[in-house]
Parts: sequence; structure tokens; C-alpha cells
Amino acid sequence: METTQIPIPTTLPEVEHLIRELYKPNPSTTIARIQEILQGLQRSPGGWQLAQGLLASPDENVKFFGALTIIVKLNTESLPDDDAASVLRKLISWLITSLRGGSREFVLRKLCSALVTHFIRYSHTWPKCVRHLLHCLDTETSVPVEDVKDDSHIEHVIQALDPRKYLVVTWFAMVLAEESEKIDTKSTKYISLHERVLDNAGDVVAILSHHSLQGPRDQGVCSADPIYCLQAWLLYAQRNFKHALIQKLQTLVQPVIGCLLVDELYEAAVELLSDALANWQSFFLQDHFESLYSIFESQWSRQKYQAIIQGDFDFDLVQFGTFMLAFGDAQMVEMMDSTNEKAQGFLAGLAGLLSAEGHPVVEDKIFVPTLEFWSAFVENLVDTLYTESSGRLQWDKPPLSQVMQVVSSSWRKIQYPSLDEYNSWDSVERGGFAEARKDVADFLQSVYTLSGKPLVSMFADLILQALTNSTWSELEAASFCLGALSDCVSDGTSCDDILTCVFGSPLFELLHQGQNVVPVRARQTCLSLIERYSEYFSNHAESLPAALNLLFSAVGDRHLAVPSSKSIYTLCSSCRSLLTTEVDAFLEQYRSLRDNPEFDSLAEERVVGAIASIIQAVPDDAQKTSAFERLLVFVGIDVDSSLRLWSCEGASLVDPSDPRPVVPVLALETSLQLAIRALRCLSSIAKGLQAPSEAPVDLVTEDDGTQVQEDTTLSQTQIGIMNTLVRLKDTFSGNSEVVDVICTILRAGFSETEPGPFVFPPQMVTEFITSTWHSRIAIVVNTASVFVTSLSNGGQKRYIGQILGQLLPWVFGLLHQISDLEPDPELAQYGLEFVQRVMARRPEILMSQPTNMLEFIFLFAIKLLNGSEPLPKAAAAEFWTTFIVLKTDDQNTQAIVDNAMSYLGPQLSQSLIQNIGGKASRSELDKLSDPLKKLVVQHVNARQWLEAALNDPSFPSDKVSAEDKALFLKKIISLRGQRATNQVVRDFWLACRGSSFAYTS
Repeated sequence: METTQIPIPTTLPEVEHLIRELYKPNPSTTIARIQEILQGLQRSPGGWQLAQGLLASPDENVKFFGALTIIVKLNTESLPDDDAASVLRKLISWLITSLRGGSREFVLRKLCSALVTHFIRYSHTWPKCVRHLLHCLDTETSVPVEDVKDDSHIEHVIQALDPRKYLVVTWFAMVLAEESEKIDTKSTKYISLHERVLDNAGDVVAILSHHSLQGPRDQGVCSADPIYCLQAWLLYAQRNFKHALIQKLQTLVQPVIGCLLVDELYEAAVELLSDALANWQSFFLQDHFESLYSIFESQWSRQKYQAIIQGDFDFDLVQFGTFMLAFGDAQMVEMMDSTNEKAQGFLAGLAGLLSAEGHPVVEDKIFVPTLEFWSAFVENLVDTLYTESSGRLQWDKPPLSQVMQVVSSSWRKIQYPSLDEYNSWDSVERGGFAEARKDVADFLQSVYTLSGKPLVSMFADLILQALTNSTWSELEAASFCLGALSDCVSDGTSCDDILTCVFGSPLFELLHQGQNVVPVRARQTCLSLIERYSEYFSNHAESLPAALNLLFSAVGDRHLAVPSSKSIYTLCSSCRSLLTTEVDAFLEQYRSLRDNPEFDSLAEERVVGAIASIIQAVPDDAQKTSAFERLLVFVGIDVDSSLRLWSCEGASLVDPSDPRPVVPVLALETSLQLAIRALRCLSSIAKGLQAPSEAPVDLVTEDDGTQVQEDTTLSQTQIGIMNTLVRLKDTFSGNSEVVDVICTILRAGFSETEPGPFVFPPQMVTEFITSTWHSRIAIVVNTASVFVTSLSNGGQKRYIGQILGQLLPWVFGLLHQISDLEPDPELAQYGLEFVQRVMARRPEILMSQPTNMLEFIFLFAIKLLNGSEPLPKAAAAEFWTTFIVLKTDDQNTQAIVDNAMSYLGPQLSQSLIQNIGGKASRSELDKLSDPLKKLVVQHVNARQWLEAALNDPSFPSDKVSAEDKALFLKKIISLRGQRATNQVVRDFWLACRGSSFAYTS
């Protein structure tokens, strides 16, 4: 059917034809057009008559649409009580007729939904809805509501219902709970509605109790719908917590437990019990828990448990495992009691779940949730033991013995399979298995709080056993677990004797022999142990040579380059003061690595960073300078090669004999990659040369303005580095990665308090920043912000005026270039943040700029506040928050600020109110509340400005009255900037949007 050929139907048969077309495989545009036409008909004045005609159709889809039309009309129109009662009678008649005519389930369910919608809207006309519907179904007539008495007995009516009628009233009760649960239980508007829902709860429980939640059998089959109905009522009871309702529902727990043993009802029953145990433990009584213990001790339960242990993870068995875990959550306190034999027996079963066959996530679907339970159990156990007991822990007795059983099972489960099997997994399975290993690592860290040193000793022993037996998967898993505990033992040297057994074993010697002896994955994990326990090597210098020799022998292997280089960097950085005498050997080792054509670029970055950190610790300045210049030479080689290749024509190919690139490629592409590689190495060197974070900081000495004698050698080095940066910037700054790395290099010197190769003179940095860039100028502006902050906080404050005199016009010029046709949100954000930082630290410098520049930046900040980009708008909100409260000792500056605020106040108020009045998104409201709160507190004209903005004809919403606006203004003025203003703003924004998250009424 063509979209352009769909006329508006004028007769009932035409409407029915259009409904049938809706369920045919038509193009999406056709479906959308049909829906649009039908929705218009539903909402039309003739919608009631249309629904009546549709419900009389023999076509099930048409009849369903008729019921849907009734729901639309009930939700969008208000009826007098008499008309509402008439609609109710017709609805029940249609339901009875549909039942009698054998309509399908989806039609009957939709009619039940229509009846519930009627109750929600007009509950005062149908207070005993469940009881009345029962009598109507029993008599197969729509009896008057008043004919059904509150004291009438319904048991005989329920017993007389045939299976289909019983299911219909169950569906109605279920939808009643589901829809009532969506309605705000705290709103006074719906108090009477919820009271009427509760009045019907007793009748619902009577219906569900019939045949113990199993209902009458239809052709020998039980329906699970009564259980789903009960689940809906449990959710409602959690929202609307009433003791009488809870007591009624508690009588149905034992019948639900009985349903577990009925095959057709098992899935629904186990789902209900699992959800309730996990989310509402207090709902269950002690008798319920005793019955559940009996279930878990039964032969039926033992068979399911054994199937899981043997590696059967069908859906019903995973459900059973989840059921066990939910019960464990509910009984966690009891299972911490070692004298409770029944609870301890169940806890042992939960520990056994982790020994099921199969790899976690890939085959074993219960491993991860089981481990999550045990992590929570251990955390609770820690809290209990440390608050209630100071005695010695007995690890051979429950429940601590079960914890160690879990530890033993977990490390075995995370052993990698054979390479062939692992390669057969898809990416999701591999990722899930990796996450499961991380979960085990987190669990072990929790257990360490209980066990301490013995846990470290356990994995050290497992490593040594695996080495002896050459069981490499066990070696890898034990090393992974030992590595996971590194953060736990980082303080002190209490475990050094255990670690000495590992690092002094034949481990390093075996790893030296390559993957022909130890597989790659095991070597990778073992090498990472060195990085994780770098503090151990700091305390045991005698072990450093063996560790570093091993790492440097591995870094040239492409499979081991990344983990070994990471370990080299960490080890050299943490042990830098112990390695200064070997700096020449490190430089020579690096030189030989560069000759390897497979030397990984990331590994190279880490190696040069490691060497730089050692150079930083060299005490002799001459030796330090010499080592640094030697390291810099290697970077220079790549820079020169890059620029030489760039000068070649674009079609030129690299000479295959060139030792650096191994595959002939376009010269320009190779040139760019060499430039990025050189810059990344330079960035890593700059980071390595930074003083360690634990170095002492001089908090007393201030910059007194005296000139420090210039170090000629250092100055020449800085000029050389800066020249390199300039050459690469001028050539490659069209590449965003180049710009990012250059800015990272600059930032490395901003945080330093002592002179160094990357602590460039402020004027040099300023000239470099304000030079020409071809991409990512926003990142350069952001770097300028960090630079200004470093000058404000460091020992170079005397330069701040001169520097800002150059940077401010530069930033203003960049912001001037932003247009509506070519927006740059990132530049707008960072540019305004730069101005805001200057304003906060040196307002007299900002306010001394030319008037036209100041006018531009203030109007620019208003423009961003009015815009739709979230990050620039947040920057603008912070800018105005700072400006509103701006105070300075300089009277001239303060006068300029005050005059500017008097001029800008009305515009700022207008912008804030436009946003709060509905233009802003919900996530932006807290940021926008900050300048509003400051404005109210700081300026006497705030009320006048805000009132004018609220009453302005351009106010974006027509959904709030003048009284609503006046009340909003009164509230924010009276709150005087308190935190509660944020909630008032949210409520007013919601009212302006016309949104409501309560049930549609």
C-alpha cells in the first residue's frame, strides 16, 4: 500500500480494512501513516462509537484495536459518573461476549486492561471491582454495581468459575496491581484510589488461594498466571507498604513454594521467590524460611544441584542456582553463625556451586553471580568479625573454612583453557571470562582483609608447585591471583619473605628460556608480577638486576613487549635512586632495542620514560645533562627522518633498505608516524623527568621577584627542544594527535617547581601557544588555561601580567572567529573557561582589557548560556557564577565590575529564566541554579530582573500561570541561595515542560 494512497476512512468497514493493513508487512512509512490516521480516529468525538463497532467485529485484531480505543478515550476524556457507569457496563458485556465467543487471549487481556483503566479513572463508581467482576462472570451478565454487596460470600463464586473465567479475573487482578504500582503512592490526589485498591486485595487473595495458586486445570494443564498475578501484587505492596495487605499476601507464600514441584509452574514460582528473596527479605516469615530449607534438602533439590555441578546450565537449572543465591542473600546473617548447622550446610552448598564444570561465562553461567554473593558475604563477615570479635580467626571452622573453599575453587576456575579452545570462543565469551577473572581478583582482596599473610603464602606456594610440576595454566592463574593481592600488601614489608621465595625461585630463569618452555600467556602474567610488586624490589636491590635483565630480554618480543615495558617503567620509576649508576647501561640497552625492527612503539615510549626517571634521580648535574642529551639524540634521529621524508614528494616510496620502516609505504604516511612516535617518546621523557610525587615540596619560600642566575646549558637544551616542537607543529599540526601530544609535553613542565629541560620560560611558552595551529586549537586554549594556573600558583607570578597581556587578546580573537555557520563547541567551552580562570585569579587584568573586548566576551557568555550545547552552557554558567560574586581590592576594577553587572543583570536574568522555563535539559538545571542562587544573594535588583524575565512575552512556556511564576520567584528569593533552590528550579522546569511521571489522568 502506497503512503500517498491512504485516504481517511469514513465508514466502519474502511476502518477495519485499515486496521488489518496495520498488521501486514508494509513499509515503515505506510505503517506510520496508518497509525497516525487511526490515532486521529481514536481521539475524535466519534471514538466511542467507533470502539463499539470494532468490538463487535469477528476479527480478533480489529476487536483488540477496539479495546485499545476504549483505553485511549478513557485516558483522554473526562466522563460524568453516569456515562462512566454506562461505559463500564458495556465493557463487561463485551468481555463476557468475547469469552463466550472464544476470543483469543490477547483480546481478553486488552479488555481487562480497559477495565483497569476505567477503575483508575473512576474508582469511586466501581469500588469493589474484583468482587463485581466475579459476579458478572459467574452470571454472564453485566449486573449493576450496587447489586454486589460488600458482605457477600465469593468463595462459591470462585469455585464455580470455569478455567477461562478464572484466568480472566486473574488477568484483571494482575493488571490492576501493575497499573496501580505506577501511580504515586504519596500524592494526596491518589490516596482514595489506593485505598480502594487495598479494599480489593482480600478478594484477590481469595481468588489466588483457590487450588493453592495452581488454579483449575484447563485440559489437564496448570496456568502460571496466578503466580504472575501474585508477583504483581508483591511489587505493589513494596510501593504501598500496608501491614494488612502484607499479611494477606504472606498467606500465599507456602502455596508458591508448593508450586516449585509442579513442572508447569516451576519457572514462574522460582522467579517470584528469587525476586522476593533478593529484594524484600523482610516479607518472609520464619515458617517460610523453614519450608525453603526443607525444599533445598529434598531429593528434588539435590538432583538439580548435582546437575549444575556436572556442568548442565539449562535455563531451569540456572534459575535454580539463582534461587539458591537469593535465599543465601536472605539468610546471610544466619549463615555467619557457625553454630547454625542448617545454615552452614546450605552455605557449603553455595561454596560448591563454584566447583561446577565449565569455564566461567562461556559454559558456567552461575559462576559470576555466585562469586558476587561470596564477595558480599565476605564483606559482611569482615564487618561482623571486626565489630563483634577480637579473637583469633579459626580458618578450619565454618564459616571461614567455606571462604577458603571458595578461594580454592575460584583460582582453579579462572585457569585459561588450551589455546585452541580459547580461540574458538567469540569476543563476548572472551570478554566475559576476562571480567570473571577481575571479579575473582576483587574477591581475593576482600578475603585478604580476613586472612592477611596466609592468603599471599597460599598463592606463592601454588606458584612454586606449578613451577615444579610444569603446569603452566596453574602457574598463570596463581600468578594472577598473587598479583591481585599486590595492592593489599603494598604497605610495609610483612610479606617480603614470601615474595622472596617466589622471586628467588627458578621462575626468572624459566621465563628467560622463552615460549618454547613457558607459554606466552603465563609469561605475560608472571612478568606483570614484577610491576605489581615494584615496592618489593625497592626494598631488595639485590633482586633488581635479575628482574630488569628478564624484562629487557622480553621487551623485544612482540607478544611480551607491552607487559614487560610496563613493568620496566614502573620498576625504574619506583627504584630510580637505586639505578642511577647504571644509566649508561640502560641507554646502551635502549640503543640495541631500536635496532630491532619489531620493537613496539608503545614499549619504546615506556622504556624511554623509564630511563628518563632514572636520569631525574642522578645526583651529579653534569652526568644528568650528559645522559639526557644522549637520550634526546635518539628522539632527534626520528624527528630528522620524519622531516626528511616529509620533504619528499607525496608519491615517493620509502627505501626498503631503510632500517626504521619494515614495509614500504608512502613517504608522507611514514613521516607522520615517525613524528608521532618521536613526540610520544618526548612526552614520556618529560613525564619521567618530573619529580616523584613523594618528593618534598617547599611551602615556605615565595617568589620575591629576584632574578635567578640563568643556566646556559639548560637554556640551550630548552631552546633545542622547543625548536623541535616548533618544526613538528609547523609541519604536522593539521593532525589532531600531533597537537594533543605536543600539548601534553608542554603540560609536563607546568607542574614542576624546579628548573628542568621541559620547564620552559613563560615567554617561550606564550609565543609557542599563540603561534599558528592547523587543528585542535581548543586543546591549545585549554593548555593555556593550565599554563596560566601554573603561573598563578608557582614561583613565576611576576610574569603573569605580561603573559595574560598576550594570551587574552589571542583567546578573544579565536572566539571572535566562531560563527553560527561554523560552530566550535569545544573552542567555545575552553575559551570561556580560560577567561573565567583569569577573572577568578586576576580580575584587574581582565577588566583592564579594551571595552569592546569585554563587551564581546560578556555577550558571548550570554550567547552560550542561551545555546543548546551542554558543555559550553555549563562553562557559561560557571563563568557567570564567578562574575556575580567577583570582589577585588582595586576600587577601579570593582567599579567596572559593578557597572557591568548593572548593565548585564537583566540580560543574564532573562537567559536564566528562559532556560529554567523549559529550554534547558533536565541534566543542566543544577549548573544553571548556581548563578541564579548567587544572583539572588548578591544583587538587590535580582527580584526586579527575574520578575521582568518571568513576565516577558518571550517566556518559553504557556503551561504555568502568572501565579505559578510569582510563587516560584517568591520561593527562590526567600531561600537566599540555599541548596533547596535546586529542587524549586527542577519543579518549576517540570511544570513549564508540562511533564508528569504519574499515571496519565
